Amino acid sequence: MLRAFQDNRNIVLADEMGLGKTIQSMSLLDHLIKINKIRGPFLVLAPLSTLDHWKTVAETWTFMNVIVYHDRGGAEGRQRIRELDWYYTDITNKGTITQKSKLNKFNLIITSYEVFNQDISHLKEVPF
Repeated sequence: MLRAFQDNRNIVLADEMGLGKTIQSMSLLDHLIKINKIRGPFLVLAPLSTLDHWKTVAETWTFMNVIVYHDRGGAEGRQRIRELDWYYTDITNKGTITQKSKLNKFNLIITSYEVFNQDISHLKEVPF
């Protein structure tokens, strides 16, 4: 049985495994991008063991730019993700890299609840 809890910003799905929640969620996000012209970024919190599966489904079923925000190296690895994959950058003269704007490169970020809690100060800067 599918149960959806909705507030003004989020939809949370909870039910048994194997009923297609991942594909349904990706279809919804794809619809928001293509039809409603809402670019995102979107956030998916999933169990650590399923992060790669979420990314695979998102890349298979949509054209979204997806980041898995988890690194076995810890906080330093996630800092590197924020430096390289967070915002579009501009290489100016003399090879200096600057942030051109606060436009996120990604449409979807997938992470675990534990990493979300650890890096909430960085993640709350993203306009999900």
